[in-house]
Order: sequence, then C-alpha cells, then structure tokens
Amino acid sequence: MENREIAAALALIAVYKELAGENAFKTRAFENVARAVEGLAEPLAALKGQGRLREIPGVGESIAGVIAELVDTGASAELEKLRKEIPGGLLEILELQGVGPKKARALWHTLGITTLDALEEACRSGAVRELDGFGAKSEEKILAAVEFKRTSSGFFLYDRAYELAGEIKERIEESGLCPLVEVAGSLRRGKDTVKDADILAVFASEESVPPLRKLIVGLADPKPGKPGERDVIGEGDTKVSVRRRGLQVDVRLIPKKSAACALQYFTGSKTHNTQLRSLAKALGYKVNEYEISGGSGEAGEKKSMFPESEEDLYRTLGLDWVPPELREGEGEIEAAREHRLPRLVALSDFRGLIHCHTTGSDGALSLGELVAECRTRGLEYLCLSDHSPSAAYAGGLSPEDLARQAAEVEALNKAHAPFRIFHGTESDIRADGSLDYPAAVLDRLDFVIGAVHSRLVMPKAEATERLCRAIADPHLTILAHPSGRLLLQREGYEYDSERVLAALAEHGVALEHNCHPARFDPDWRLLKKAAALGIVVSVDPDLHSSDGFDHLALGCLMARKAWLGPRHVLNCLSREEIDEYFKKRKERRRVRR
Repeated sequence: MENREIAAALALIAVYKELAGENAFKTRAFENVARAVEGLAEPLAALKGQGRLREIPGVGESIAGVIAELVDTGASAELEKLRKEIPGGLLEILELQGVGPKKARALWHTLGITTLDALEEACRSGAVRELDGFGAKSEEKILAAVEFKRTSSGFFLYDRAYELAGEIKERIEESGLCPLVEVAGSLRRGKDTVKDADILAVFASEESVPPLRKLIVGLADPKPGKPGERDVIGEGDTKVSVRRRGLQVDVRLIPKKSAACALQYFTGSKTHNTQLRSLAKALGYKVNEYEISGGSGEAGEKKSMFPESEEDLYRTLGLDWVPPELREGEGEIEAAREHRLPRLVALSDFRGLIHCHTTGSDGALSLGELVAECRTRGLEYLCLSDHSPSAAYAGGLSPEDLARQAAEVEALNKAHAPFRIFHGTESDIRADGSLDYPAAVLDRLDFVIGAVHSRLVMPKAEATERLCRAIADPHLTILAHPSGRLLLQREGYEYDSERVLAALAEHGVALEHNCHPARFDPDWRLLKKAAALGIVVSVDPDLHSSDGFDHLALGCLMARKAWLGPRHVLNCLSREEIDEYFKKRKERRRVRR
C-alpha cells in the first residue's frame, strides 16, 4: 500500500472509533498520525524495514503495529473489526455538511438511522428535531445537505480523476501501440470536478486497434463476484468505455491523420465547439472530430484537410491557438480572431509559496523541512502562515508561540540566505469581522492572511459584512478561500461577491485562490472578475503536507482558466518584489492610522 492509502485507512479508523464512542484521545491520535503519514517523503515500507515507524510524530507501539500490518498485508484487523461493528451507511451520513461523528452516533443509537434514505425520511417526519442537539433548522440543513450530496454523487475531484485517467494513459503509452495518447475533455480544460474522463489514443495503423481494445478492457475494474469479468461500459470500433476505480473513462481510438481535429473536438466545451463550427461555416468550412472539409479541389469538389496540429486547425480558421483551459465559450474565439488572447501564467513563473502550515500548528512538515523542499524545487521564498489562537482544533499559535516562531524564522533566514521566509499568519476572521491576535502582534508580521473557519452558516448580508469588515482592517494582506466550500462535501456560504470584490479593490487586499483540489476557492469565474478590477490573486496551496507542492500546478491551471498572466499573480513576484509589496502594505497601514 502507498502512504496515501495507509493514511486514508488510519483516518477511517479514527472516524470509526469516534462513531463507536471510544476515547477521544485515541481518535485524535489516529487523526494526527494520518496527517503525518500524508506528509512523509519516504515510503512507509522503507521506514518499517529500517525499524523507524516510531519516528513518525504521534506513532506509538499500537499505531505502529497497525501501520506495519497495512504495509505487509494491505489490510488491518482493527479496521475490519470496526467495519463489522459500525454500519457503513454512517460514513455517507458523515459526509453531510453539519453532521459530525457525535450527531451521526446520536442518529444511529436513538433513531436507528444508518442510511441517507432513512435520515431523509426521519427529517421529513419531524423525528430528528426531537433529538438533543438538533431542531427544526437542523432538519432543514440536513435535508439540503442530502440533496447536495445526491446531486454531486458520481463526481470526482479533479486530482483524483486525473490520476485515474493518467494510469490508463500511461499503460497505453507503455504498450507502444500508439504514437500519441492525450487526456482530453473537461480534465484538459481544468474543470474542478468531473463525472468521467476522455482519453485520445492515436493509433498508427488499423492492425493496432484489436490489441489496443483488448488492453483497455483489461484496465477496467474487476466485476464484484464475477471472476475474470471486467466493468466494461461499451466496446466499439472508435470508443472503449471502462470503469477505473469507479471513474468512467472513455478512450477514443483515433487514426493518426485525425489527431489534431479529434483533440480539439474532444477538448472544447459544447459552447466553444458550437462557436467554432459557426465561424468555420461562415468561412466555407466544416469542422468535425475527423477533418476540416471545404474549399475546392481541382475539379471543384470539396476537399478534406487534416491539420498537423491544433495550432494549424485554429490558424486555418483565422484564429490564434486557443489554450485548452480557455475553451469554454467565454469570449476566447473573438479574442483569438482579434489577436488579443493574453499571455497566460505558467508554472515556471511562480517564484514563491504562499499560505503554508508547519508542525507549529496542523502541518506535517517542520519549518526546516519546508524550507529544504522549497529550495530543492527552485523557489525563492515561502510565506509562513500557521493558524491563529481561535483555531484551537488546528493547534493555533498563541502570541508567545508566534514570537518564538519569529526567532526561528530569523535564524533560518540567516542560515539559508538569499532564500527568504516571510513570517505571517492565517488569522481567523471572527464572526464580527475582526482578526485574531491583538493589533500589536499583527503589526510585527510581514503579512496576514484572513480566513473564515467558524460560523460558516450566516445570512448572506451578515456574511458579506463580516468579510468586508475584515478586508477594511489595515492588517489584512490576503483574503483566503472566501466561500469556505469543500467540493463534493459542502456548498460554500453565500456572500455578495460583487461587494467583496469592490472592497478588495478599494483596500488593495489580494484575493487568494486556494488551490487545494477539495477547495479551488474561489472558482475561476470569480478570479477572472477580480483580475478585471485590478485585484492581485495569490495562488495558494494551503500547504499542510508535501502534497501541497503538487497542488501549486493545479492552481496554475485554474489561474490560466481565469485568463490570468504573471502580472496578476502575487507569487509570481520575485523575492525582492514581494518584500517591497509587503512593506508597502505595512506602510499603507501606518498611513491609514
């Protein structure tokens, strides 16, 4: 088992233990170790072989035994025992916004509720409101959460879907049957959640097709209870659809001459492709997934064209090449025709990492480890922002802890110059819009990220006022994940985005795009509006483990989708430039006082 899978198993044990009403200390121990395991650079199998499992923070003899068993067998006796004792449907109930283990346990033990259907029925009958800790409003919220879960059922987060599609892509490439294999569809465009994935497998000859189909079928999930059978949705001459770990993957079998047309066709949104076909028709052409047809041959007949690349296809229609992320029908066709598509930000443009957590609060890496990883990846700086005191659940730092951290930052800056650590905080935005920590403490920091972590449910007007008050605080540098949404888990809270954007522009506060794949908050449409108002966007992984470094690439994808260039993105500034940016923000604070 990989580290990620073992971390998931440990986290599941923690959930089951809480549902079973076990000691809270034991539950938290498994939770903490699961987070630590996620952030490990070394494989757990290697640590076990070297007898070093106890070196992982929080791992005692008992948890070390569970990890060793998972490494050796891929299973855990303790997890299997808990699975038998706890109804599986409770895990679905736990995914509902506002229903934690304590409430799920009360529903189970008091009303015998172990499924979403039973919970919905109990809410509609009024039985849930009679329980301690619930009420009529609780029933309303639970019903809304059940509806949200049902509408999002079958969807996958972007990173997971891309990983599964990537597994099939890699296996086809390894076969040598295809000179080109590409992920297309909504994944290539950067949609934040997807229900299926498209892959183009470009074959060199017709003889390659039968073994190619056989290979793809062999990559499908095994059918439960049917040895030797695979979960194949459809198998035809031009498409093979299989289920891979639950995700539907449609593999299109494309002849080499049609590769460019197919890649364009199966990447663009319906709106983009409709607009492109309309333009082609006006020019006397017809575009489909196989060819461009039109013009006149020697005898006056229509001729077929097979562009060598997508660039050639767009050029034939009088357009600049449209990057995949922009193909949503949001004005990109007109911009390509008028040669005003922007220079989009690239991963190589990022100079530093903003919004990082360490073991000082709820991160898995020490500050020293974080610095080392940043330097290995060629970054010039990191902006450290552990949690503030109100986030007690995340080990928020007291003012005294923050002062000690400042001393550590100073020492590391001297040791690793010219690399730079900027010292800040992720300050909770309280219900009244004020920031955590006294003003005197915030004054000493290089920057302040403000975020809402509590009282997520507020009337829209109140939630908007809360954010606007925080933005008006002269200490605030960056507003983080403003909606608080968790994709496929909970909707973000409502706020007036127009008012919030206006406040950000007025006060010169940057807007974070939290690029953790469970958030992507705010989405690309709001980022595009922000940039049009001159608001700087900070693309932040909200890093808690080493996975966060990879999430920066996802943030870059979403920034590109929002038409952002390097000039729009805060962490594309050099070390010297962002230092000056922070200093000007602090000077503005003094002037406003």
